[in-house]
Order: sequence, then C-alpha cells, then structure tokens
Amino acid sequence: MTTDQTLGITIFLTITVVGLLTLISVYLMIGMAAQDYGNRHEQPKAQPVARPAAGVLFWRAMRRKCPICGRGDVLHGYFHMNQNCSGCGAVFWKNEGEWTGPMLIDFIFALAASLYTWAVLVYFSYSVAAQLAITGAIAAFGGIAIMPWSRSLWTMFLFVTGEIEVAPEQAK
Repeated sequence: MTTDQTLGITIFLTITVVGLLTLISVYLMIGMAAQDYGNRHEQPKAQPVARPAAGVLFWRAMRRKCPICGRGDVLHGYFHMNQNCSGCGAVFWKNEGEWTGPMLIDFIFALAASLYTWAVLVYFSYSVAAQLAITGAIAAFGGIAIMPWSRSLWTMFLFVTGEIEVAPEQAK
C-alpha cells in the first residue's frame, strides 16, 4: 500500500467517525427537543398537536412536505420557501435568523462531500491541481444540490422543538 493510499484511507475513516459522532449528537439534540416539546405542551394553555413518529417526520422532510400535516409543500421553488402550509396553515419561518440552520446543513454536506472526494483523489494519487479543482466543484455543487432538503429538514427540526405549530383557527 502506498503512502497516498494510506493517507486516503485515513482521511476517509476520520471523516466517517466524525460524521457518525455528529449524527449521534444531532439525534440526541432532537430527542431532547422532543422531550422539551412534550413538557411545554403539557401546560393547560397550549394546544397540543398530534406528533407523527420520527420516521414519518423524516419522510415528510425528504419529500419537502409540511412536518405537521404532510400535505402542504415547504417550498414553492428550488430556492424559495412558502410562508405558510397550504394544508394546515402553519407558519414555517417566523424569525429572521432561521436561515442559519439550513445554511449550516448545506455547509456540512458540502464539506463532507468534498472531503470524501478528496480522500478518494488522494488514494488514487491525483495531482494537487486536480484535487483542488474537483473538490472545489464538489463543494459548490453539493451545497446547492442539498438546499431544498436542508430547508425542509430545518423546518422539521423547528416543528420538533415546538417552534412551528398549527394556526389557532386550524387546530381542532
């Protein structure tokens, strides 16, 4: 095994371990947010919304549908979000700073895609110029390619944390 192959495998395994640890952290954060959501909605003033199972929520996010009802679209274009759900009336984003979550998801995906690509290029002994050009293109394309799903995943996260609820006139 050459030095480039050893380095490529090392990069690949390091990224994989860090990625798995990150996914475990995200899972735990969502679990804590779900628990907080349940505690907050046990108060008498809150209108509880029947929460779907985690798998259903994830499936809705992948289809870019409303996390509450699963009918309305989160997006009305590749880069544009709907203000409200057409099915249940939920307001998707209330605060100005809510774009930072999807931006972070875009960044992490682009970074991971480019690092995995880099590991493969190092393994096969590509030139430094090719490594820079290809990983740069993968990072740019990856960040743009994931955009609709990052917004949908973030909307699901906002629902799980209790930031998105059905409009009062819709809740029954």
